[in-house]
Amino acid sequence: MNKTKTGYIIPHTHWDREWRYPIWENRLYLVKLMDELIETLENNPDYKKFLLDGQVIPILDYVEVRPENRDKLVKLIKDGRIDVGPWYTLPDLYPISGESIVRNLLKGRREAEKLGNCLDIGYESFGWGQPSQLPQIYKGFGIDTVIVSKNVDKKRAPNSEFKWTGKDGTSVYATRLGEDARANFFMNAYIHIMNGVAYKSDDYNFDMGNYGQVYHQADSENYIQDYFKIEDTEKIHSEVIKEAVTKSWNGMKDTLMPDDRAMMDGTDSTTAQPQLMNLIEAINEQFDDIEFKSSSLGEYVEILKEKLSLDELIEIHGEMRDGPTTSLSGNALMTRSHIKTLNKKVQNSLFNQAEPLSVVNMMAGGKYDESFLQLALDYMLLSHAHDSINGVTQDKTVDDVLYRLNQALEISNAISNKSCQDLIRHIDLSQYNREDIILVVFNPYAKPRNEMVKAYIDTPQVQNIWEFDIVDCDGNVCELQHISRTEVTSPVVQLQTRPFPYYSDRHGVVFETGEIPAGGYKVYKLCNKVKFNRKTEFWAKTRTTDGKEIAISSTCMQNEFIKVEVNPNGTISILDKENGNCFDNLNYFESTGDVGDYWMYYPPYHNQTYNSKGCNASIFLMENGNLAATIGVKLTMELPKYAYRPDNYVRGKSERSEQTEHLTITTYYTLKKDAKNVEVKVEIDNNCKDHRMSVLFDTGIEARSVDAQGHFTVDNRDVTPLKDDRGHYYNELLTQPLQNFVSIADDHKGFGIVTDCLGEYSVTPECEHKGGDATLSMTLFRAVKNIICTEWRSAGVFPNQEGGQLQQKLVCNYAICPMNSSWENSDLSEMADCFNIPLKPVQTCVPAMLVEKSEGILPPKHSFYQVTGKLSVSCIKKAENSNSIIVRVFNPYPTEQSGSIIFGCDVQNVCMTNLNEEEMAASNLNIIDNSVELNIKPNKIVTLKLDLA
Repeated sequence: MNKTKTGYIIPHTHWDREWRYPIWENRLYLVKLMDELIETLENNPDYKKFLLDGQVIPILDYVEVRPENRDKLVKLIKDGRIDVGPWYTLPDLYPISGESIVRNLLKGRREAEKLGNCLDIGYESFGWGQPSQLPQIYKGFGIDTVIVSKNVDKKRAPNSEFKWTGKDGTSVYATRLGEDARANFFMNAYIHIMNGVAYKSDDYNFDMGNYGQVYHQADSENYIQDYFKIEDTEKIHSEVIKEAVTKSWNGMKDTLMPDDRAMMDGTDSTTAQPQLMNLIEAINEQFDDIEFKSSSLGEYVEILKEKLSLDELIEIHGEMRDGPTTSLSGNALMTRSHIKTLNKKVQNSLFNQAEPLSVVNMMAGGKYDESFLQLALDYMLLSHAHDSINGVTQDKTVDDVLYRLNQALEISNAISNKSCQDLIRHIDLSQYNREDIILVVFNPYAKPRNEMVKAYIDTPQVQNIWEFDIVDCDGNVCELQHISRTEVTSPVVQLQTRPFPYYSDRHGVVFETGEIPAGGYKVYKLCNKVKFNRKTEFWAKTRTTDGKEIAISSTCMQNEFIKVEVNPNGTISILDKENGNCFDNLNYFESTGDVGDYWMYYPPYHNQTYNSKGCNASIFLMENGNLAATIGVKLTMELPKYAYRPDNYVRGKSERSEQTEHLTITTYYTLKKDAKNVEVKVEIDNNCKDHRMSVLFDTGIEARSVDAQGHFTVDNRDVTPLKDDRGHYYNELLTQPLQNFVSIADDHKGFGIVTDCLGEYSVTPECEHKGGDATLSMTLFRAVKNIICTEWRSAGVFPNQEGGQLQQKLVCNYAICPMNSSWENSDLSEMADCFNIPLKPVQTCVPAMLVEKSEGILPPKHSFYQVTGKLSVSCIKKAENSNSIIVRVFNPYPTEQSGSIIFGCDVQNVCMTNLNEEEMAASNLNIIDNSVELNIKPNKIVTLKLDLA
């Protein structure tokens, strides 16, 4: 009988760089995998190809310890025997920024091409949900087919194959594969055939003495680690082939290509399966109608495109976070929250400060510090692997991730400072005197700003300065608020000699900057007003006031736009003076039990949820002046010390403990002059375990949907997640991700939160069916036990590791933003940008070598780049493969937006590129006075490449 059907067996592995085991232990297993893979491919020419998980880093990690095998690997990759890329590492997409996703693919493609070839398929074996803009991002790298192997609800996609259309309208081929996705053939056929027992049966367990020799550490420190089978006992059990392979074949029953089915052969940490060709031969002997063949993802995708028209497929719109939670890992966003906080700090430092400031230095004739910046990027990307960034690992790996992120942060900060140093040397300071104390405030943001900036300014002790004015380069006296004064001795470092001691008075001040140019800087000087006698013991200099302090009492602050009342329980009430809207019960805290794991929030059955509304707070006014005021709130919650986690969720107690601890929360509310938001800093000394901590806001808004900043867009989501035919949904999916802001609005008012650290929110679902007002909740952290999902029936349990419980001090920053309406009709997006990109004040003085005219060529204030309109900036950096400059902007709004990019230096040429920085056809743009006009459709990303004259 002629075989009319084909099963494409695609061998692969899902290789976590660090997960169940720390990086160097896992590297040993990677070496074993790669050694075996090279030997297998070299000895089996019919073994068509091995898919190395859609990433490049395993190859680079391997050759680091096996450099002698690099040439062999390059040949196999060039010959099409190993598929690598397009990703560099396999990130969890939601905790990282859109720009980080782009950089990962940029580096992945280039590293893969250095090795000989790059896979042009979006392989999503790792995706814990896919963002709505991923089709556009993939298309920007020439990728038009995506393998989405985490769950996509069959209600949305009844067939495996579908047309996935992103937020901007970009469409790609997509397949969710079938049952067990990336492991369909491996779990249902390979394991059964090679071990004689079905993987999902109760018989699948280890029989000591009959299943081969094992190795297990038995010492008191390591006995909790896994067993390792060190004897290979696999063999082909022909008697189960028909049953096992048929089950795998039927696992793809939802495909629109019933005669051509992908048989994914691999899963977490699996090796190359040297017996695969013998196995395929044995399988083919038992099937008369199906030809099983060693294949590749590329071959299968070619068949898919040949047989299925994109426009005839069911169309799925937007992001894919369908659940259930076990298929999505949707609650890992705020486990090990300190990793995410540090990562956001790194992204802001690298993308929003170090790179653009280095570009500015380049525009001024200096150097772009490419090698340092690439090193920082590498440290960061290596921390973005999905298990790494979420900390769903043993504690040692978390330490490694934090180390890498801190290296990236240190490099980024160092390059920012170096760039500012170089720029200051180019500024013409000839209008100032030798003894003048100079401030330069840098604004790396692409829009002009006028803010209240806190700075610490040192004046020589010999001058005995008590008060001074700050005057900008145009002669305007800045409004000023003194915060503190203290004597200090500072080292003044010069590499050619030993540091000089500088004896000074350090003045803490807040001052109003006036407008600082976009993507530039502004120069200020100090003008001395009042001196003091340093020897005075009594009758010290007293302070004066104009009576315009922000705080009008120890519990109330107000400016022109809002009034803030601090309530006895530590919450605040805000009056929006512009429209009369009031917001009460804002910023209270909630602790609820959590006996889940890293990936899934799960409250105990006998749960106890506490909130701070009933607490009595200690309230104190910390700072108060005409430009800013801060009120501190300290409260203590008595909470269960831990919770009982039932084994398998049914065996044993499921409740929070009777034993309690006092958990202290200190909150600082800051209101600045002219601000339309209240800045909040929260410090929590977490000494309780097994709980989720959130901060809540009773908004008084009837909301059925939420707007949250996503990747190059703002995602609008229903308050409740996807429902089934009964109207039910997964409780755990009420929490959803955000980047830097979230907002809700009705016809009367809006409410938003901007943040530089939080990544998860939820809104009370009651408002959807009861017509009630919405309570917005922001997750601060989840404290859970260290349990790693090794296999669905067995787990790695590490009772001697408590890093997942976050027994430490945690700090969160955000701002509460009352609005007139929805986010798109307010300045919430720009507010979030400014919250994440602070101004940078720097103190300097006039060069000693200045005689009559400074050698500086830059004016006392200057803009190197500016983006007008509502366009958002993703990056300003040097191009990957040339000395051109890359500027990436996007339109997150639901309507077309126009704007311009204005450069403060002579530009020779500007063209559009794709995300891979390849010039697009007919993409040259007109430059008029170093300005480029753009009209960008909703949610579109635009990348420009410019050459300086």
